[in-house]
Amino acid sequence: MTRYDLLAFGENMIRLSTRNYERLEQAQTLDFRHGGTEANVAVALARLGYQTCWISRLANNPLGRKIAGELGQWGVDTSHVIWTDDGRVGLFFLEVGAPPRASAVLYDRRNSAMSQMTLEDFPWPLLAEARWLHLTGITAALSESCYGLVAESLRRAHELGLSVSFDVNYRARLWTPEQARAALEPLCREADVVIVTQSDAARVFGVQGDTPEEMLANLAGRFARRVVAMTLNAQGSVAYDKSSGRFFRAEPAPVVHTVDRIGTGDAFDAGFIAGCLEGNIARGLALGNALAALKMTIPGDYALVSRQEVEELLAGAAGGVNR
Repeated sequence: MTRYDLLAFGENMIRLSTRNYERLEQAQTLDFRHGGTEANVAVALARLGYQTCWISRLANNPLGRKIAGELGQWGVDTSHVIWTDDGRVGLFFLEVGAPPRASAVLYDRRNSAMSQMTLEDFPWPLLAEARWLHLTGITAALSESCYGLVAESLRRAHELGLSVSFDVNYRARLWTPEQARAALEPLCREADVVIVTQSDAARVFGVQGDTPEEMLANLAGRFARRVVAMTLNAQGSVAYDKSSGRFFRAEPAPVVHTVDRIGTGDAFDAGFIAGCLEGNIARGLALGNALAALKMTIPGDYALVSRQEVEELLAGAAGGVNR
């Protein structure tokens, strides 16, 4: 019996952000939110009407309960979260910059409850109740036990016939490009769908090419059972379907005003997975670009948009998908 369209697991952290473009050193008050890449994807898909479940290991304190409660409010099932009196909820501080000064992030996540999650903690029977499993390189980088969880969940998901997406999501504060490459290559080979930014494809995997399509062909020769997708910032996104040998490319949705870029890549992931669940890679790129554009207009990590808003943006966009 399928209960969930998507399962995702990973860390969700408290996010403390400066206001009015202040430096952290001068801030007297901070904006109090939370987010994490896998949870961000689960929220966005839930808002599109899919049944999603987020698995994590959370400290049983007000911070952990705030995270689980708010995710539930946005439609994500958190009933399988592992609660613990050990460990802590990770924090990150966001110093919001204005051009030419970039925004900056300061992490305080060592020894978080999620980083100490083990194979024995994971609710393995849930895999049999889902269609899709979403994983990322961030969780794989948290600890040896988390890397083992990612690898084992990928293996078990395939045994049960689930589709597995893997977003490389490289974070320089967690590991070096060389460390990430050695650890992530085996996972990217086995995932059904691999998602990566153009910059991470070059930095982590050393992929070169005169065009995004050349880079994507290089990636597809090394990774993914079915599809590789690559985001191109202002140039939109591109995907390659290994079964048909076809490239798909989508122009970016228009962005009038950027409020908050954090979570934009996760919003793209959600839209692309939605298209894949519908069996349409081209539509997945368009949905991903639209969700990413809408996310940039919303404070916080979550793409709190509706299916109607996404469809209206796509209907009014001047670009579209080139096949």
